[in-house]
Amino acid sequence: MLALVLVLVVASLVVRAGHDGEALPGTRVAGVDVGGITTTRIASRLRPVVGDQRTLRLRAAGDVVTIKAADLGYAVDLQGIARAAVAAGRDGTLNALVGPLRGYVSARTVPVRSSFDEAKARKALAPVARKVARGAYAGALKVDPETLQVSTTKPRAGRAVDMSALVARVRRELREGDGTTFDVPLRSVDAAPESQLQEIASEAEDYLRQPLRLTGAGSPLTLTTAQTAAILALESRQGGRRAELGAGGEALSALLDRVEKRGRKLPRNATVSAPATSASLTDKGDVTWRPRSASVTVKAGRVGREVRRDRLASRIESAVAAGKHSVSVPRVAVQPKVTSATARRIDSVIGTFTTPYVPGQPRVTNIRQMARTVDGTLIAPGQQFSLNGITGERTKAKGYVEAPFIANNRIEPSVGGGVSQFSTTMYNAAYFAGLQIDAHRAHSLYIDRYPPGRESTLNFPDIDMRWTNDTEVPVLVRTSYDDAGVTVTLYGDNGGRRVTAKAGDREKADGGDFQITVTRTVRYGDGRTDSQAQTTRYENEQQGETE
Repeated sequence: MLALVLVLVVASLVVRAGHDGEALPGTRVAGVDVGGITTTRIASRLRPVVGDQRTLRLRAAGDVVTIKAADLGYAVDLQGIARAAVAAGRDGTLNALVGPLRGYVSARTVPVRSSFDEAKARKALAPVARKVARGAYAGALKVDPETLQVSTTKPRAGRAVDMSALVARVRRELREGDGTTFDVPLRSVDAAPESQLQEIASEAEDYLRQPLRLTGAGSPLTLTTAQTAAILALESRQGGRRAELGAGGEALSALLDRVEKRGRKLPRNATVSAPATSASLTDKGDVTWRPRSASVTVKAGRVGREVRRDRLASRIESAVAAGKHSVSVPRVAVQPKVTSATARRIDSVIGTFTTPYVPGQPRVTNIRQMARTVDGTLIAPGQQFSLNGITGERTKAKGYVEAPFIANNRIEPSVGGGVSQFSTTMYNAAYFAGLQIDAHRAHSLYIDRYPPGRESTLNFPDIDMRWTNDTEVPVLVRTSYDDAGVTVTLYGDNGGRRVTAKAGDREKADGGDFQITVTRTVRYGDGRTDSQAQTTRYENEQQGETE
């Protein structure tokens, strides 16, 4: 007996010495044999089996969804597990004697050290749950148009993910699973009972004994029985588990459209009258402009009314549910963009400009047509003026004629040719009003009737002249023309902005005619100043008629 023990001890020591720095034979982790390999190799072998980058495969609604273990809140200490595997069978007196030999008889299992964040797992599994979930179908109402007898369609149960069971299954698969695909556990969602639907059908029949009446948007609107029947609906509640009588569907939407149209009263802006011209500015070079006092006449505007569509729908649904047959249409006041109070603050000519032309030319017809279209435009505070937006495409039907037009540095005939002169006039009026210039483009060729570097071409729809009323008072646009030229005058109150335009010298442009820089300086009523320089390059002038 002593000799046998001695042999076992010697054999154990030999095995232990032969696997120094390695896991002893028979050591297993998560079913993986790691005997005879080092810590580094153990961690590498276990990584695809128990590592946090492996994936779980879930079957949901016929599709297989793959999710990383790390995204499910799973974390594992691979190095710690590997060290525990190497140390297994070596601790204690008894293990020192026979531990190395045990692995030849039975497996030595080392547990997986991991953590699991259930909250993170639920968040990662939520999209899967939403994909699989199907709400219960509470059914629907059907009304016979002749007899007004009400029936219902059969309800249908829904389904939802059993999240607690799914999280428990995921936890188990992460720690013990073999990587096979598993089904997402589901639970049934009960639908509203048929007995409840029969009660709702009876309620609907009772409701149809009286018509629905809407008041508060013009003359009262009383629906016919058929119209009332068309808007009745079975309203699903609590995900289809309960139902009640309500209103909905296309018929309700059509009713809302009808009431919205009946109950709408559009607001009307205050109107402002002012002289077409009361100041003159034609300078092409350096110039300073400040507002001039002016007298204007204001005609009061009107507050509008608008139906609150969402609230009306809610009121109708509530009335039907409560068995009531009268609904007051909710409306709210809609203020005009230009109120009488703000219009009365217009007290100055804030900007003006005049450009000359030779009367009798076709282009003059177009300039005057555009001037008539724009005249009287009122731009509310914060609103943008768009010349193309107001006048639209220039066509013969609108009174425009064919006249010369600059295209690709060439003079070509075009319907509406010449309106760039009006654009230039408008640009300079807004320029000296100190308003925010949003868009403009200079001509490619210099035309001597315009201030160099202070002019604006126009083409529909790609080249526009736009500015924003960045004051607190509406801006009234007045236009006028005579045999000498066209004038644009802007009325408002810009806070006393003083504008200076200073032009630099004309400089030779390589391959072109010349370039010039014009600086606009705006001095505000509070003493602030803002200077912006604009450099314009002109190509070589073409011979012949100009735009």
